[in-house]
Amino acid sequence: MGYDDKQEQFHITTTGEGLTVRHGKAPEIFVYDGFNYTADSTDSLIALVRSKGNQPNTVIAYNENGIKAILDDTVKERIQDRINYAFKLSQQYEEWEKILTKGSAFDQRDFIKFLQRREPGEIEDIEFLIGNLQNFRYAINTAADFSRADDQNYTFMIKIGEVEGSVKLPQFLTANIEIYNESEFIQAVELELEVYKPKSEGEKPLFGLSCPKLQRYLKAAVEHEIERLKCELEGYLIVAGNI
Repeated sequence: MGYDDKQEQFHITTTGEGLTVRHGKAPEIFVYDGFNYTADSTDSLIALVRSKGNQPNTVIAYNENGIKAILDDTVKERIQDRINYAFKLSQQYEEWEKILTKGSAFDQRDFIKFLQRREPGEIEDIEFLIGNLQNFRYAINTAADFSRADDQNYTFMIKIGEVEGSVKLPQFLTANIEIYNESEFIQAVELELEVYKPKSEGEKPLFGLSCPKLQRYLKAAVEHEIERLKCELEGYLIVAGNI
């Protein structure tokens, strides 16, 4: 019996009384590609390692970008099961991201609205700041010496009719921010406040916020996640690197 796969022709020589011919495709061989879990927080990765890992053979590696785990490195005949967690920013951080990474400037109205949208405790002394911003908005419609700075505050000297006074705004704000998703690590982030004087009549003053120390806070956030990993998965092989 011969078979020509180009012409779909069979050449058969029979030696018996009956012949059965079946034509079709053989079932595909199952190939196991391994499980590949994606975690969205360090806690989720830890839970997956505990649930799915084989502790003596689990390998975990971390770097500044995230954490990876091989659940059983003795597997040779197929793709190994893995867990990946690329550090995920929290929703709170994303709301602050433009200010923290590039700096941002607000006019008085938008700055007050931004502050009013913050959660309780998110910015320290926020009521004092909002109150002074509202007073400053009133003061610039009268007569004012625009600014005079000491080590901690901008002082705006004002005169309304015969009454003189001052309005103070801090040069530094403290925002309590959780950088990574579900980390529960709240950092007191120092923000610099800068007041930009109007360059011409009719322009509004602007209030700039920036975070020159951001890289320090990001480094501390990563270190906290790694320390938590090592604490919660004590006894597992955990290395710095990439796997």
